[in-house]
Amino acid sequence: MRVIGAIKWFDPAKGYGFVIPDSVTSSELSGDVMIHISALRAYGESDADEGARIICDAVAGERGWQVDHIIEMDRPREVVAKEKGKAPDPEDVVVKWFSTERGFGFVNRVEEEGDVFIHISVLRRSGISSAEPGEQFTVTISEGTRGAYVSAVLTE
Repeated sequence: MRVIGAIKWFDPAKGYGFVIPDSVTSSELSGDVMIHISALRAYGESDADEGARIICDAVAGERGWQVDHIIEMDRPREVVAKEKGKAPDPEDVVVKWFSTERGFGFVNRVEEEGDVFIHISVLRRSGISSAEPGEQFTVTISEGTRGAYVSAVLTE
């Protein structure tokens, strides 16, 4: 079944995420479609940005609908920026609060005011499982559809 939609979320550490379908070729599909990292790798990527547009084929499985083959997808913003030599500069941040159970929290830039979103998947990509208030990290920050977010935690 052909699906046109957007990435709801994708966690590279878990190896999966979900697509929100906008348009499908059959009324059989209702709800989100799971996307596994193997489908991304077959397409030549290892990550997918929240909100990225995707055209794919999905199949029904034991646990619901799953992406079988990606036809077209927006490339991850961070990958494109690196290729163009426009990767964001590293910044120091301090954890304001973080909930491991909820999988997200907020950090504050040392040099600027304002909260910056951080997702647990970004921490996990750097081998970090949680964050405590007051803990400091060096990160890269990107701008997304919902504002500033930590796109990578840099480890030494």
